[in-house]
Amino acid sequence: MGTETLYTEKCNRLGLLTLNRPKVLNALNEKMIMALSTALRNWQRDPQIYGVVLEARGERAFCAGADVKQVSVIGQKDLSAAQAFFEKEYRYNWQLHNFTKPHIALMNGLVLGGGVGISLYGTHRVAAKDYAFGMPETAIGLIPDVGASWFLGHLPNSMGLFLALSGRSINRADAYALGLVTHCIDAEHFSHIKQAISEGEPVDVLLDALHEDPGKGELRSRHGWIEAIFSASTLEEIMHRAKALRDESEGWSQKVHDELAQKSPTSLHLTQALWKKGRHSSLRRALRREYNVVANLLAGPDFHEGVRAMLIDKDKRPAWQSPKLSDISKAELETFFVNEGGELQLEKQMSV
Repeated sequence: MGTETLYTEKCNRLGLLTLNRPKVLNALNEKMIMALSTALRNWQRDPQIYGVVLEARGERAFCAGADVKQVSVIGQKDLSAAQAFFEKEYRYNWQLHNFTKPHIALMNGLVLGGGVGISLYGTHRVAAKDYAFGMPETAIGLIPDVGASWFLGHLPNSMGLFLALSGRSINRADAYALGLVTHCIDAEHFSHIKQAISEGEPVDVLLDALHEDPGKGELRSRHGWIEAIFSASTLEEIMHRAKALRDESEGWSQKVHDELAQKSPTSLHLTQALWKKGRHSSLRRALRREYNVVANLLAGPDFHEGVRAMLIDKDKRPAWQSPKLSDISKAELETFFVNEGGELQLEKQMSV
């Protein structure tokens, strides 16, 4: 059952969801989001279903996020339609957060942006060897969304802000150390996991027995530098510290500085502001806040310019509306948090 982009199947006590857009790295479109939502709603009420597994076809990516090229095309013709996509996506993130049965994401390859949103809020997140987590939205004039200001805001020290601003991807060892995945299990065991859950085997016992030590993450040796740079209160100071530490960090901080300098200044400012708010917020409030910001970004030029430069023409030379961090005032940033079209509606305890 399902659409050509998402297959749904009942296998005894298992509800199986399979992302099926491997040619575009399983990028999410509206049809996929709605199919995921319908399946979860139906299986929540189905007494035969013990647990749900989310998997993906293709070797390169579990899910590279929303199909932002498609969203940009739609948004330039019909702003409200593009905003509606994100509304549906965030409502699904909230639905998954409130889903009461085991939800196991079996992931290998890229897990970016919206791909994080359809997996992170489940009960179990299984990473195979080639798993790579990332929130790269600042490179295309957007902000890390799908609740990123909440889940990155709750990572220790300034690690979440580093990941949010830089958009850098991390491997499964780092993701496991940060609690972004729950288990590290090679993909060769995925078929066994599905079969066992279809037979109603307890999921925690099953996954704990298969989990393997992922080793030390690549970021472990960078924690001190990350905190030294990203604990600064302003973006200007973050940039200054990254440049000042270039020799001590063997050039690592200089690369971070240069990467940040290429990203949308507006997106960087908004991302830092959202992260600060998300550290003391609920997921529900974070999603509503992010929706307001994204709805306003869709109405401006930077998102569409970022998609053009990074994903369509691929010249990697975006012409941002405000090219310098100092070009953006505090008052201007505040306008992004007010959505004149209406806030995202999420029930306090969503029935799924």
